[in-house]
Order: sequence, then C-alpha cells, then structure tokens
Amino acid sequence: MTREELISDIAYARALAEEGRQAPLLGGSYLTFWGILNAIAYIAHWAALTERLPVLNGLTFALIWAVYGMAAGIGMFALHQRVREKPGCSTIGVRAERAIWSGATVAIFVIVAGSLARMIITNDSTAPNAIFGAAFAIFGAAMFAVATLSLQVWMRRFAWLSASIALALCLFANENWAYLYAAIGSLLALAWPGILLLKREPSAIV
Repeated sequence: MTREELISDIAYARALAEEGRQAPLLGGSYLTFWGILNAIAYIAHWAALTERLPVLNGLTFALIWAVYGMAAGIGMFALHQRVREKPGCSTIGVRAERAIWSGATVAIFVIVAGSLARMIITNDSTAPNAIFGAAFAIFGAAMFAVATLSLQVWMRRFAWLSASIALALCLFANENWAYLYAAIGSLLALAWPGILLLKREPSAIV
C-alpha cells in the first residue's frame, strides 16, 4: 500500500466514523454490469432458439457468445479501473467481497469450460443449458457470504432469490423459455442489488 492510499483510507475511515456508517461495498458496478450483460445474452440466445433471429446453421449462437465474451473482457477492465479509484478498497468487507466473487468466477468458469467441452466431445447441444442453473446457485452462495461477512444483511434476500432461480433453471434447463426466465433473473438477482450497492458507494474523499 502506498502512502497516498494509506492517507486516503484513513480519511475514508474517519469520514465513516463521523457519519456513523458501515463501510460500503464496491461490487455494485460489477453486479449491475453482469446482470444486464447476462440478460441481453440470454434474450438473444432465446431469440435464436425460437428462430426470431436467423440461426445461420448455428453461427448466430457462436456470434452471440463471442460478442458476450468481448463485452465481458472490456467491461471488466473498465470496472477495475473505476473501482480502484474508490476509497475504502482495503477495508475488510471490500476485501472479503473481492475474494468471494473471485472464487465464484473461477467456479463458473470451470462449469462453462466443462459444459462446452461436453458439447464438443459428445455432440450434445443441450450441454450448455446446465450452466445458468449452476451459475445462479453460485451467485446466491457468494451473495450470502458477502452479506454475512460485511453485515449487509439486506443482500440475503437477493441470495435466496438467486437460489430459487437456480432451482427453477435446473428443473427446466432444456426449455426454450428458461433463457427468458434467466434474463429476468439476472436483472432481479444481480442488476437490482448492484444498483442498490451503487447508491451506497462512497464518493471520493478529498
């Protein structure tokens, strides 16, 4: 930690103490971004499945998820630059939040890689449908852990919501409408709490 960062965090802690507030979390922009991006991708995938978009011998699906991957990479870089400018990055709650979501990201990446490998090896086009149910379960577990460690108990409602969405998606994973359900779930269980966290974020402390 640099001297400037230390001074900034001391000023930040003092401001919080004077206002009688708990240190807010900094993951709101990430949750909002992923909630909206996932919703757009799921709607596009549903549109291709139901032939509301031209399928082009499966090329449309590859294009949707290729654009999704590029948008995710660019978005994560921009969000990292944004968050690093915020005060309070070294608080216990924020560090716990970062560690928990990093672990969740690794878990989801493994599920995605395994499902895509199965699709390629076994020629099972339904294999990727297993991803979103598992992903929502991981989202719920991560939010519950963050809520507990940071004392932001209101987030537990969204954790349970994410878990209930995961249950429905695991039951109906191969139904076309499940992608629309997942899109709505992304907005409710990710983007909504993300927006609430954004409203609680600290402004720069001078």
